[in-house]
Amino acid sequence: MDDFKKFLRQRMSHYGLGRQYDASLVCEAARKVSAGRFEPVSFRAGVLKVAVPTASRAHLVRMGEEEIVGEINQILKSEQVKRIRFEIRS
Repeated sequence: MDDFKKFLRQRMSHYGLGRQYDASLVCEAARKVSAGRFEPVSFRAGVLKVAVPTASRAHLVRMGEEEIVGEINQILKSEQVKRIRFEIRS
């Protein structure tokens, strides 16, 4: 499986889509970790942007940010996510 991911990453980079591919992998991993607490929106330059329904939910997720970032990076097997940014959506 890792060989296929490596091959796919190389092909996507060849066509100028490497960053988008990496962002999709990060968002997929974040979706697995979220357990309904937040919805991944985008990823760029080490910052994962997530949507939450309320400011209080953003606060709760912020309290567990280090754990969430660690779990996502563990799934990705690399330190791609550095921090989380929040977007409040009703």
